Amino acid sequence: MDLQAYVDGELSEERRRQIEATLPADLDAQELVAGLRQLGTLIRAHEPVATVPAAREFYWNQIRRQIEAEQPKAPAASAALGWLRWLIPAMGVAAVAVVVSTQQTPREITLAGGGDVTAVDVSSTVFRSESDGVTVHWIQ
Repeated sequence: MDLQAYVDGELSEERRRQIEATLPADLDAQELVAGLRQLGTLIRAHEPVATVPAAREFYWNQIRRQIEAEQPKAPAASAALGWLRWLIPAMGVAAVAVVVSTQQTPREITLAGGGDVTAVDVSSTVFRSESDGVTVHWIQ
């Protein structure tokens, strides 16, 4: 048992010196030490590598950290300007309300042959820009 510990380097300095002093006189012990060293070399050379599979959470945590590192931090002012999301649509609704309320009332025109026709004085202009991909309709 001490020879195995000697080969593995697990003995105290005093016990190692004792074995080294008696080893040259004992041929069986020399053969055993040589065999144990050879066995240790073979085991280390052919020992399968044990790998521990990483947990799924490990990979997800890495992905989350990478995403957080790449995302730009939003400035504090943008949180204060969140009211713009409501103001812009409200302004659009107000503009439509103004157009509807100021719309001219139809007037009746009497034709020479009789009968009434309702007409509204309306004019329109259309502008189209092919390069910008924009069409603007102006109705008065």
